[in-house]
Amino acid sequence: MNAREWDEIVGALRNTDDIEGMVAAAQRLHKVATREDLLRLMELLKDEDFFVREAAAWPISELEGPSALQELLVAYQRGLDEGHDNDGFTAALIDLVETNRGASREVLQRLAESGGEAMRTNALWLLEFCGTTK
Repeated sequence: MNAREWDEIVGALRNTDDIEGMVAAAQRLHKVATREDLLRLMELLKDEDFFVREAAAWPISELEGPSALQELLVAYQRGLDEGHDNDGFTAALIDLVETNRGASREVLQRLAESGGEAMRTNALWLLEFCGTTK
């Protein structure tokens, strides 16, 4: 997407005076983001605002797939640590794993074995959606 369109979407994601506009921007980001936008999406995943991070999770999960699980889980945990329920983020993660069970299982097993406590806990939780609890 071009810079103007990107700036419009991100601006709308941050406009807390217009909740409907924020939701529409998140849906638009999900619909129009392409692989060319992945670097910018990954930056959004590190954003201070939980809504912006959650909005980035869906397109990242679909465009990058299981190879983005570590970064997604870091951002997911950040939301939990901040006290957010992460409902949309949770749905994106579950969809990613259920759609890519084999590749997700491999990544999640590695994260469960080598990550810190939060990463291990989240990886084990997501492994349940791969059909295994190892």
